[in-house]
Amino acid sequence: MTPIFNNQQEALNFYEQNGFVAIDGGIDSSYLSEMRKIMIDLVEVEKNMINKADYRDYGFLLCAPYYADKYPQILDILNNKNMTDFVEQILQKWFILYLYTNNCLPPNKHITKASGVHVDLPRNIPDFHQLVIAMITLDDYTEENGATWVLPVSQNEMERPTDDYFYSNAIRLEVPKGTICFLNPRMWHAAGINNSQDWRTCLLLAFCRPWMKQRVDIPRFMQHIDTKRLPTNIRQLLGFDCQPPANFKEFYGNEDERTFKQPFV
Repeated sequence: MTPIFNNQQEALNFYEQNGFVAIDGGIDSSYLSEMRKIMIDLVEVEKNMINKADYRDYGFLLCAPYYADKYPQILDILNNKNMTDFVEQILQKWFILYLYTNNCLPPNKHITKASGVHVDLPRNIPDFHQLVIAMITLDDYTEENGATWVLPVSQNEMERPTDDYFYSNAIRLEVPKGTICFLNPRMWHAAGINNSQDWRTCLLLAFCRPWMKQRVDIPRFMQHIDTKRLPTNIRQLLGFDCQPPANFKEFYGNEDERTFKQPFV
C-alpha cells in the first residue's frame, strides 16, 4: 500500500522529493458514494452529447462545474481544507482551478487516453511550480482495477522513459477511497488497466496560478448557472475573480466592478 500522510509538512517533503504524495482526505463516505454515481452517470451523458465515434476522452468530463446546476454537490469538494491547504503550500494563496474533471476507467480492460506513459505538463521551469494535480479516489485503488502507475523522482526528467524502464521502476498508487493523491504534473505516470467488472473512479482537479489560463473558461462554461450566490471562496477558485477586463469600466471602475481582483503575490 502507498503510505498516506496526515502531517502536512511531512507530506510536502515527500511530494517535493518524489513528485507525488497521498494524504487522508477526511471526506465523508456518503459523499464519496454520491459523487461516484454522479460521475459515472455524467460520463454517459457527455458521451451522448458529444456523439463522436472516435471519442478519445471517454471517461473524462470536459468541465465538471458545468453540471453544478443539477448537481451542486460537485462544488462541495472545493471546501475541503485538507486539499486546499496543501495546494497553498505549493502555489501560495489565490490559486485557481486549471481544470476540474474526473478519471473514470471503464471495466473489462478498456484502454483510455491516460493509459500510456505521459506527463501532464510538457514545459519545465526549474524550481517553479505551475500546476498541482489532486486526484481524489472514489473507489479503493487496487492493482486489479487500474491503480495509477507513478515513477518516483521523475519530475525533472524531460525525456520519456521507455516502457520497459517505466514499468520496471514505477509503483502503483494503491490507496483506499477518499484519499487525495497529489501529483507533480511533470512526473511520468500512467493509468492502469481496469481488469475488474466495475468502474474505477476519481475526481481530478488541477490548480494553477491565478494569472494562468484555465484549460477551459470555467466562468463562461457556467453562464447558465446563477453563480452570484456561490460563496466567495468558491467563486475565486473557479476563476471568477481573475478574468481580464473586457471593457473600460471593468479596468478603470471601482474595485467591486472589476473582474480581476486577485492580489499580486
